[in-house]
Amino acid sequence: MSAGWRTLLLRIGDRCAEYGGSADHKEHIETCYGVLSREYEHSRDAIFEFLLQCTEQLPHKIPFFGVLIGLINLENEDFSKAIVDTTQANLQDALHNENRDRIRILLRFLSGLMCSKVVVPSSIIETFETLLSSAVTILDDETGNPSWQPRADFYVYCILASLPWAGPELFEQVPDEFERVLFGIQSYISIRRHFDDIAFSVFETDEGHSPNKKGVFGSHLGKHAWAWALGLDVAVWRSFPGEDSN
Repeated sequence: MSAGWRTLLLRIGDRCAEYGGSADHKEHIETCYGVLSREYEHSRDAIFEFLLQCTEQLPHKIPFFGVLIGLINLENEDFSKAIVDTTQANLQDALHNENRDRIRILLRFLSGLMCSKVVVPSSIIETFETLLSSAVTILDDETGNPSWQPRADFYVYCILASLPWAGPELFEQVPDEFERVLFGIQSYISIRRHFDDIAFSVFETDEGHSPNKKGVFGSHLGKHAWAWALGLDVAVWRSFPGEDSN
């Protein structure tokens, strides 16, 4: 039976409509929750470690894991608090070690936990604003190091990449603070430097400019991401998998 709950965690949502199946994702989550509840007393530490591993190794299933932890939180706040504390510590470690994939995934996971009422919206806002502050400081000629602009760009990109999960809840729960974050992103984009990298100067567009002139936020991807963040209707945000489970 000890292997059963691991298999359920790994396969959670596999046959749901979001992945081309016909099964009800709520039934998957409830089944997994029931099994974990029965195994919790004997396998708490193993469940804790394996669940954290799953969120990082299967980030596309974060909405499912977030709802599952939200259900656990209703009965066992200590367990979910330990999940949050460990995730925040792991995020700090990832930032220190510049592990970009892990930073992006852990921010997404914290956003998913907020949607399941495990993390308060103000905590996500604080994290976003800390990243924004770091990004702006990097660009400052006196207190920062403008040559590190790619790092600052990445911090802002991580915020934008979290909005499909965090956006609806932040818009509803803390609209003024959410607007402040969006304004901060807009301000950052307006002050970041646009420059050519001589290493890529051999590649030119039809207009005779190197394609990286404006960096990630000047690219089609960056423009589309920002336009989406500002203009996407809340009703569309609600269509993302996992939002109906709040």
